[in-house]
Amino acid sequence: MSHVKPSATGSVAKVTRRERAKATRRRIAEAALGRFSEHGYAATTMDAIAHDAGVAVQTVYFTFHTKAELLIAALTIAGGGPGAAEDVLARDWIAEVIDAPTGPRRLALIVEHGNEIYRRIGPLLPAVQSAASVDPDVALAWQGLIDRRRDGMQRIVEGVFARRGELRAGLDPALALDLLFGLHRAEVFHAFTVECGWTIERFKAWQFVTLARAILPAADADAACAPESATVADLSFASEVALFRSPRGSSPLEAVARR
Repeated sequence: MSHVKPSATGSVAKVTRRERAKATRRRIAEAALGRFSEHGYAATTMDAIAHDAGVAVQTVYFTFHTKAELLIAALTIAGGGPGAAEDVLARDWIAEVIDAPTGPRRLALIVEHGNEIYRRIGPLLPAVQSAASVDPDVALAWQGLIDRRRDGMQRIVEGVFARRGELRAGLDPALALDLLFGLHRAEVFHAFTVECGWTIERFKAWQFVTLARAILPAADADAACAPESATVADLSFASEVALFRSPRGSSPLEAVARR
């Protein structure tokens, strides 16, 4: 029996084998996401995931090979949100970051969209961290994901920020990469939004101001953090930037301490 679907014009188009495989892969990963988030890694079986996805367990193994690989795929798909590409660098917001007209706007978009990934994967992180501590396959797969995240950041820092002269004078792109990689990560997001109880918008504002002061030219950072700045006006954390606005020479954290 052939598989068909309506096209944009109302006609019927065939669903290709690749499209069916992609849909099956996503369905399995989404079922795994639910299981891992609710029951943890150790208690989740491939049979249970297959049942939730409506496929044979052999299909799960054929598609992902190991439970560790499936865990990382579930994490990646969860981070992208509904309909997003599994490859982070192929997602629409990455193109928006690359096409941004200025360095401050580029950084603001990284903060805005990158932290939404951390918000979506938050429920799965305990399962990942617990599994990585006891399962070498998970630890290896998790490290691979971290390495790919750093590689993606390196492409943007060196290939866009540095090439377009958007970093502050004298800042080595390698150091700029370390600052972005170290501050813009799920563990830091968790520390502030869960352990400290900050709102996500407040955390985004702190992260943006801190990174802007660290890697952008002073005049650009000042303008981006100024009242009514167009750089962040349409982003979710715009109203929180004032909390971390501080005179040049003092840090955003010092600004908070004075309040």
